[in-house]
Amino acid sequence: MNPFRHSLGFKIATAVFLSAIVVYAGIVAVDVNWFRDNLLVELKNASAFSAELLQMAVEEPMRKGDDEATRRQFESLAPYGRVSLYMTDQKGEITYSNREDILRKNISEVVEDASFAAMLRQSLASPGERSDILHIGGEPYFTEVKTVSNAPSCHHCHGAARPILGTVVMLQNVSDQHERLKQFHYKRTVVLLLGLSALLAVVMAYIHRAFITRVADITRKTGAVTAGNLDMRFDVGGSDEISRLCHHLNAMVAGRKRAEAKLADLNRDLEGQVDQRTRDLIRQAAELEKANRRLRERERMKTIFLSTVSHEFKTPLTAVLGFAKLIARRFTRDILPQASGRTDDFGRSAAQIAANLPVMVQEADRLSNLVEKVIDLSDLESGSAVFDMAPMDLCHSVETAMETVRRQAAGKGLALSFERGPCPCPVTGDARRLAAALSHLLQNAVAFTTTGGVTCRVRPTADGAAVDVIDTGRGIAPDDQKAIFETFRQLGDHLTDKPGGTGLGLAIARAVARAHGGQVTVQSEPGKGSTFTLTILNPPRS
Repeated sequence: MNPFRHSLGFKIATAVFLSAIVVYAGIVAVDVNWFRDNLLVELKNASAFSAELLQMAVEEPMRKGDDEATRRQFESLAPYGRVSLYMTDQKGEITYSNREDILRKNISEVVEDASFAAMLRQSLASPGERSDILHIGGEPYFTEVKTVSNAPSCHHCHGAARPILGTVVMLQNVSDQHERLKQFHYKRTVVLLLGLSALLAVVMAYIHRAFITRVADITRKTGAVTAGNLDMRFDVGGSDEISRLCHHLNAMVAGRKRAEAKLADLNRDLEGQVDQRTRDLIRQAAELEKANRRLRERERMKTIFLSTVSHEFKTPLTAVLGFAKLIARRFTRDILPQASGRTDDFGRSAAQIAANLPVMVQEADRLSNLVEKVIDLSDLESGSAVFDMAPMDLCHSVETAMETVRRQAAGKGLALSFERGPCPCPVTGDARRLAAALSHLLQNAVAFTTTGGVTCRVRPTADGAAVDVIDTGRGIAPDDQKAIFETFRQLGDHLTDKPGGTGLGLAIARAVARAHGGQVTVQSEPGKGSTFTLTILNPPRS
């Protein structure tokens, strides 16, 4: 692509050239029209005298009805070969002429031209004088057609009925005059073209010097500024709008230079701050990584400690619980009967021991259950727990779990129901651990429900099965619904509203569900109860 064709100079030159062509064409068209009108006026003026002589020559014998004298008058005009005179009747037939060979012919046969025929029809239709320059036979002719009206002096021959008797036609060959005027018009057109060309050259030179060159200089300098040279000055001279534009451009470049210097200072400050912040972040990330490692180590040590302590507690606690039950049984059998009815110190001590032994057995049993849960959770979190996966009926595990909380629910006056749905519900899993997980969900529901009841519902899903545990308890706030699955986390005020349990049941249930490819979720609103859902994912069939 030629870049010159898209330059401002090329566009201005093209616009000026096209404008000059249009102006020149308009002037030539006007001049041609003026030439034709002037030629017509001059010829008409020149022929006016001939027309008057013709009218005077033929009017007198025609008024007397002397046809022979009228013919001689026309014959006397025969030497004027460049002028053809015709008189026609109302039908256009030639009655008199300076050419004898065409008498009694229709003039349309002699003068074959459509414009002349139109002029003749108009003159025969309405009185008047019509003239024009027509090209007949390839040569220019001044043509004048004048209506012959039926004057009173003609009534003696033609009567008074017809208002128009015919026409008088004059054709004058104006080739010489037309050629002279044409040459004059051609020379004037050439002179006009040369003058317009000279004016165009002067205008283009001025535009190029006063505008295009300066704009090109500004364009070159703006390109340099765009490339980053902010030391460039826009000085193109003059005191017009372009010079004022250069002044504003200089101010803009200076402002940009100051702005870039300030921006460079800000960038240096920002780079320093970013570098400092990066070093701080790296240091903090390292410290956070160390803290995470320490936290993971402490979590691992806590798990190991709980597992170790729980296992260490299990053997002596089992012995303590066994001996406590044995002592209670033998004390009730051997000693308590002997102390019955006695009011001395022996009787009072025996009665106190009999009241304390069941409490000791109950608390030892509760402590044993806690140790079992801690051991169970430690095994689940460490991945050392063993699952006995086998085909099973999920409804049977729900029934087993409900039996573990039936007495607790009855003690609080709560209804415990089971919506069996499509039972049996076959799944693949560890029946014992699933029953324990469901037991934890049921114990949690009974513990936080004071009125109403707890309902279990078994339902199949697209890829397994689910158990819903629905209670009518106090509900759980949205902010607490994630925290309740944390280890040893319980809702309520531990000073004024100490909840029951250890805070391990939901964590164990979630771990068991995850081991079966599912999860434990909760839906609850404060004051409207809660629904805990345990899902199980059936393994794909091979």
